[in-house]
Amino acid sequence: MPKSQNQPSAGESPDIEVAEKQPDPAVEKVSRALSAQIHAFRTSAGIASGTLAKMAGISHSMLSRIEKGTATPSIETLTRLANALGKPVSRFFVDQSERHDCSFVPAGQGVTVDREGSSYGHIYRLIGHVLSGNLSVEPYVVTLDEKSQPWSTHQTTGIQFLHVLEGKMRYRYANRLYDLKPGDSLLFDPNAAHGPEEIESVPVRFLAVFFNIREYS
Repeated sequence: MPKSQNQPSAGESPDIEVAEKQPDPAVEKVSRALSAQIHAFRTSAGIASGTLAKMAGISHSMLSRIEKGTATPSIETLTRLANALGKPVSRFFVDQSERHDCSFVPAGQGVTVDREGSSYGHIYRLIGHVLSGNLSVEPYVVTLDEKSQPWSTHQTTGIQFLHVLEGKMRYRYANRLYDLKPGDSLLFDPNAAHGPEEIESVPVRFLAVFFNIREYS
């Protein structure tokens, strides 16, 4: 008995692997977004389409149709593709063309911000920010000059990353002291007391990035 056009070949999953695209603008938009994301993840991982199809247990022709946007994958197929690509299924639904979380600051610019350390002569220049989402990221270029005072009792929340650009200082974190010079970095929980214990060579300039979860009322 001849195989029907829609009957899967041996080793391929049945037609539950895909739902044909509906002539609905909303469905078409989702299909286009999915096809772009799947193609982008596959190519960025350096995986050939035939290889990914085999890894996900679907036909090569079906994957081709999905990536072209002529077929909308089912949840089962999306799960197989996500597992094969090592991505959560939710990543397929992030429309990169509509995201605007990008902040560009030209060299030498930024906004000088008063933070707790400003009273000690520490100059904080904000050089970017996250525009949306529940993660707050604040990168600063901090400058210490001959008027700046040591301040090693600062405490805050979240996670902090520090990278020295210029100068030398002895930096305290809890009961530890680090002699920091250009190129050195620290990543730490800022709940413990921290800050410059001794400014050894001015000016000191370092990148300080503060990570926190936003609180919504």
